[in-house]
Formats: sequence, C-alpha cells, structure tokens
Amino acid sequence: MGAWTLWTWELPQTLLGLLLWAALRAGGRVRGVELRPDGRRMVESVGLGISLGGYVFWSRTDAFGRPFDVGLLRAHELGHTVQSRRLGPLYLPTVGIVSSSRAMYALLYQRRTGRPWAPYYDAWPEDAADRHGGIVRGRGGRRELGPGALG
Repeated sequence: MGAWTLWTWELPQTLLGLLLWAALRAGGRVRGVELRPDGRRMVESVGLGISLGGYVFWSRTDAFGRPFDVGLLRAHELGHTVQSRRLGPLYLPTVGIVSSSRAMYALLYQRRTGRPWAPYYDAWPEDAADRHGGIVRGRGGRRELGPGALG
C-alpha cells in the first residue's frame, strides 16, 4: 500500500487533512512539510497534533505553548496512521470521534486546572496509537520511544 491508498481507502480523512493543511498554510501556521516514503506528509504546524490520512500534523509546542516531546508526538501520530490504514473510511467515525473528544476534554481540563490530563494516553484509541507508533511504558508508566519507534 502506498500513496494510492491515501486517495482511495483513506479518502475521507485524507481530504479533511488536505483542507486542514490548506487552512493552516493560508494562516501562516505551517512551519515545514516532510514527504514520507508512503506518501504521507508530516506537517510541522503550530500547537497541533493530529493524523488525518495522508497528512500528519505535529508541533513543537502544545496549544498552551508548552514544549511537546517531538519524538513521542510524531511516533504517536504515526501510530494513528496505522489505525487509519486498517479502518479506512471507518477511521473518522471511530478513532476520529473518540480521539478528538478526548483531546477536547484534555484541553478543557488543562485550561481549568493548569495541569495536563494524566490519563489521556491510557485508553483506546490513544494507547493503541502509542503501541502502533512504538511507544512503550517505562518506569512509573512513563511513555518512552521503544527501539522500533516510528518518527
């Protein structure tokens, strides 16, 4: 499977990714684009981490300006691409709804408490994206890049 599947099997999320990329680019929020061998575009954006078919958005900082661990974020979002590849047109109504709901809750929680929502990566689909991306749990449950991590 390659770039062709991004425009067939993964069409709904790839089109949404294309629209988001265009909007971010028009707003000056794209810092760079890296084309991967499978045809996906790794888009460095501002304050955003999301995987939409052929477009994987990542950032060096979160929505509050705090630094992300770039390796973990990229591996996690690439883990979501495995879900996208497997689920095809079912990705948005399954992973997309659950993941975006968890992300919105996490943002509201952090805005209200000033602390990140610790269990964000502990349940599906985030824990599955971590596993697919090669992220493992180290001491005390700390997320770390495993030896075969994507990125």
